[in-house]
Amino acid sequence: MPVLTLSAPVIYALELTPACNNRCPGCFNVFVENQGQRLAPETPPLPLEGWREILTKIKPHAHLVKLTGGEPMLHPESASIVSSLRELDIPFSVFTNGNWLEPESVIAFLRDTPQFRGFLISLHGATSESHDAFSATPGSFQHTAANIRRATAVGLAVSISTVLHRHNLEELEAIAALASELGVDHVVFNRYLGREQEGISLSNSELRQAVSQINKMQKATAIGNRQSKIANIRFGNCIPQCFMKNSSSGCLAGVAYCTIDPWGNMRPCNHSPRQCGNLLEVPLETAWRSVAMEGFRKLIPPECHTCAAFSQCHGGCRALAEELGLPGDPLMRGEIEPRAKSIEQINLYEGLRPVARCTVREEEFGYVLLRGNRVVPLAFEDKGMLDACDGRHTLREILATYGQDRLRLVIALYRKGLVELSV
Repeated sequence: MPVLTLSAPVIYALELTPACNNRCPGCFNVFVENQGQRLAPETPPLPLEGWREILTKIKPHAHLVKLTGGEPMLHPESASIVSSLRELDIPFSVFTNGNWLEPESVIAFLRDTPQFRGFLISLHGATSESHDAFSATPGSFQHTAANIRRATAVGLAVSISTVLHRHNLEELEAIAALASELGVDHVVFNRYLGREQEGISLSNSELRQAVSQINKMQKATAIGNRQSKIANIRFGNCIPQCFMKNSSSGCLAGVAYCTIDPWGNMRPCNHSPRQCGNLLEVPLETAWRSVAMEGFRKLIPPECHTCAAFSQCHGGCRALAEELGLPGDPLMRGEIEPRAKSIEQINLYEGLRPVARCTVREEEFGYVLLRGNRVVPLAFEDKGMLDACDGRHTLREILATYGQDRLRLVIALYRKGLVELSV
């Protein structure tokens, strides 16, 4: 099965600075040496002028920009960079530790920026003990939790990013309950990426325990369950399906997504040190199609391409395999054999009218549908069906016109949040 690579990335992580005021020993950022100690490159991070040049270059392609770091709010010109995103009308989110020096000014400024789509804030435990054990920064839990509450209180969208580690393994439901109490949209649980560390990394059996519990919590917060008192749950980085069945999605690094580091270098993702060209020196397309980026795309093990789960998993984490010098993600357990397709019963009112809620971008292989972090390919021959998702045609009419297979595709897009159903 081929990898469908976009002609240019549509999601960009901009690492504004390597500086961070937390010292997480489990951080897999390429600027980290040991125990959360940050590298101090001789060259300072790009100033506003450099970032504005890069923003102008990516604007024709950017569906979403993620400001990250390090801690992005520590860049001395972070407010001016945000102003540039506003002037260029580029949608963006902020991935942050939430341990801000001036929280009121951060929140007030972003609240007045229409292009701001929300925060992804790192919270690695339900208590000071578990979170601060991961952040290695005493008091960071209290500051972060308070700032999450400040942000949600004024209506800003906040999601929580939680790395699974030894100190929070027994707190997963408590983290989701705390997130709900803080007014958070959802919790994103991530497997730990990096070399094994005592007190941080989970054993495979512990990770399976965590995934099993997260699967159960997801069912508890499914649509229609009004009794749940925990926030909605998602998986973040990919957990291969051959390791354990779960709802995580494969990584889009080098396919639809890239990272731009504090000095303007394009990299496949935040976790890969592989430099593919400096955007202050070469065109975007040159870096995206460089030998280095093509080499990253080829890191997918051959057996993954014929695996039944490849379209969901994409071969797991290539950056971790690269870091560890392995042929593939260390959680890989072998190819999953395809099963005979069973006829799925679709129990939906046939009079419902689907409405597409996504941006459509044409590519050589067909189309991609974009909404937030979601990037879904669509064949050329399915475009008529998508056009019929206009709020005027019912599911019954789509079934009669396009057949059962494309009706199932409409339902699949609905489940991915790219189509809404109205009466």
